[in-house]
Amino acid sequence: RQPIMTLTAEQTTTLPFPIGCPVWYANVSSNNEGTEAPILKRGTVVSVTLVDKSSPWVYTIEHREGEEVVSDDVLESGVCFSDNCPVQVFPKKFSRVDPPLNDSKDEGIVMFGVISLKGENRYTVMIPNKDSPETRFEENVEEGRLMFRKPPQEILAGNGEEEDQVQANRKRARGRPT
Repeated sequence: RQPIMTLTAEQTTTLPFPIGCPVWYANVSSNNEGTEAPILKRGTVVSVTLVDKSSPWVYTIEHREGEEVVSDDVLESGVCFSDNCPVQVFPKKFSRVDPPLNDSKDEGIVMFGVISLKGENRYTVMIPNKDSPETRFEENVEEGRLMFRKPPQEILAGNGEEEDQVQANRKRARGRPT
């Protein structure tokens, strides 16, 4: 089906997995016995589209298979934050849908996630202390409390051109080991 709308990079910043976000995603493929089995793949979101008004967002995710760059279209329910994904961590009483009015969120890095088929993904997040060399780990963090954040070098390097950002994301996806 043809998409109704493809979002710009800026428009995706309010979504759970905006353009440039490193993710794990479920992809179903046939195994040697001819049965279908879910396979997790790691990639980078390169575009987000709406196929019809009653459907969830469809994420186009690129990953490497050897020297080849492959893209898959995945529904939001099949996507989760990847390890080493830079995130903002909202306090327990808030979420990315209802963010706090002040700056009471932490910056962290997803260490790993526990992926749930019921869509209740949980993560362990490393949160460095900005004022000391100490680091804390927060376990069992609900996905709704996390929001992707660009690493500082990407923020400084960006020139605001959306097409440049998409191309940079594609190049980054091609250079990542799988």
